Amino acid sequence: MKCKYCQSMELFMERFKDAFWFVITALLTVIDPVKNVLVFLLIAFLFNIVMGIVADIHVNKASFRINKAFNAFAQLFFYGCCAVFFDFGPRLMGDAEIGETAVKWLTYIVIYFYATNIFKNATSVWPRNKAIKFIYELLSTEIFDRLKSMVGYRTNKKNIDFK
Repeated sequence: MKCKYCQSMELFMERFKDAFWFVITALLTVIDPVKNVLVFLLIAFLFNIVMGIVADIHVNKASFRINKAFNAFAQLFFYGCCAVFFDFGPRLMGDAEIGETAVKWLTYIVIYFYATNIFKNATSVWPRNKAIKFIYELLSTEIFDRLKSMVGYRTNKKNIDFK
């Protein structure tokens, strides 16, 4: 015969397990529609991190900083949460297509900036590679500055007002 405390503790643990698996199942159900987006973001994140580490260590002669890695991981977590939020909210309101569109645009924008940063780091790792440099200039819109200078158009950046 078990004491009352042991019986209540066993009951509590059973209920806790049930609640735990309920929460996990609910989270997986919410994440399932955007799992491919989350995998895509994770792959871009990892590629960005690897190129950043290679550029920092081999080109900039800087050591690995955990703060920088934690910041990058926090941003990935933020993007992932936004993707889930942008998908789940409209689904609850019966507008799944709007949610899918929002998640696609968010993903394209984030991947664009990851790609720009990847090619920025790649240009520092391989400074003589013209293809990488061209792709970086195209992604970062620096190519427009180069085209303007090729045709003789000069802007005075000091007088540009961004109000």
